[in-house]
Amino acid sequence: MDKIEFKKLLFKVAFCTMACDGHIDKREIEEMKIMDTNTSFFDAIDLSTELSQLIDEFHDKGTKVIEELFEALRNNKLNPIQELLVLEVALRIICADEKHDENEVKFIHLLRAKLDLHDETISDRFGEVNILHTNEYSKNIVAGKSEIEYSESIKLPELVDLEEVLLDINK
Repeated sequence: MDKIEFKKLLFKVAFCTMACDGHIDKREIEEMKIMDTNTSFFDAIDLSTELSQLIDEFHDKGTKVIEELFEALRNNKLNPIQELLVLEVALRIICADEKHDENEVKFIHLLRAKLDLHDETISDRFGEVNILHTNEYSKNIVAGKSEIEYSESIKLPELVDLEEVLLDINK
């Protein structure tokens, strides 16, 4: 996967993470802006264009966009550093509003299941992050066809809320 495609994938991870709980908090948008300003995560991509495309995809496909994200993570061989970046972006968005909705926890567990990283590597990088720990309930969520079941169970934000993100990003 080339650098630009990977950066688009990271942006899609950030956006799907924001949307997976049905509400986009202003602090999540601010965290995305901070990542854009202070990291190279989204360098060389036009956030407005990418965001417009993702909003159109959510409008046309709904939760299928999240399934497609998981499929892309499964089908692209990412190196360990790229996988750590995927987790970092998702964790930063999830933690931005200082609460962990059940759908966010399911999302992070499914995301984690698509990565080849060892638990020790994740702990070395992020320390002990409670939402990365799995229990029997979350192991059952990650098993089998759960990503489809998960994506069918989530409530996406309203289209107007998604479009508001576009306005906020452009400020």
